[in-house]
Amino acid sequence: MIKAVIFDYGGVVKGGHNLKRDIGLIYGISEEEVKEMEEKTEPIFSELNKGLINEEEFWQKFSKTIGKPIPDNCIELSRKIYEETFLFFSEVIDLVKKLKTLGIKTAVLSNILNFQAEIIRKKDGYKEFDVVLLSYEEGLEKPDSDFYHLAIKRLNMKPEECIFVDDKEKNLLPAINLGMKTILAKNPQQTVEDVISMIESENNLKLRNFLI
Repeated sequence: MIKAVIFDYGGVVKGGHNLKRDIGLIYGISEEEVKEMEEKTEPIFSELNKGLINEEEFWQKFSKTIGKPIPDNCIELSRKIYEETFLFFSEVIDLVKKLKTLGIKTAVLSNILNFQAEIIRKKDGYKEFDVVLLSYEEGLEKPDSDFYHLAIKRLNMKPEECIFVDDKEKNLLPAINLGMKTILAKNPQQTVEDVISMIESENNLKLRNFLI
């Protein structure tokens, strides 16, 4: 029986933001060039995700790694771009609210930077969720299985009682290995439909008229 749904945030609950595109804009290079440097720069993003370095240290390390000068006002620019491109998926937010009325707990399990979470909190983007686990606060990031274990523990659930939703297939694998049901999010409407279908199937309920 499903008793909780755990959501990734970026790409599932909200859209509009593309980190590699943003980095490219700030450095004046293409998104493709940023992707080409991914292997070299991924460990730096991981450190920032887990709160091991601050924004200033990130830009210093990133610039040194790619051999380019630190852009002017990069911290302010990254915040401005994130906030201006921010977009909630209202269909998913509505689903979260309705799940709570059914007694199904909801959680966020998100790889996210400190300043991004600040903006989301300012917009009350976490208020509908029972449990919120953010990588920079916990010192963990997906797909580290310990992060998923922590979500289960905070929810006080068994893995088989949870659905995990993410827009990246690699992040679904640890949840599958733990015994969770999983959904690959491709767009808001599909996410809502698949969550409803899975709860109907697992809990032997007819929810479609209530949830849509």
